[in-house]
Amino acid sequence: MKTQIITDCLDLLAGFENLNPKEQKECFEQTIDTLGSYPKPQKKNDIVIAKSYEIACYLFVSNVRNACKLSSLGFIKITLGFSTIQQNLENALSILVDEIEVKEPKTIK
Repeated sequence: MKTQIITDCLDLLAGFENLNPKEQKECFEQTIDTLGSYPKPQKKNDIVIAKSYEIACYLFVSNVRNACKLSSLGFIKITLGFSTIQQNLENALSILVDEIEVKEPKTIK
């Protein structure tokens, strides 16, 4: 499910450079909507601790949402937003596919 959400976002961004600025902003909004179904790695009351790669993926996805919103609002250039979004989506997808887990303590602070 997580990989599908990320690949859906990458599909939305295909051909982004060929869109006019209004369509680019709409593309960012669609990306935010698509990422809305991406699950949090852990709920507050969960007994099981989230894996570090799940947290990392969620943070990359959060970066994508933030870059989309900042670009849509005009606080960062669309080109910077697009490259940030693309890089973060690729990083999240890479981690999910490889399921890389960094050894860390079993507590989340």
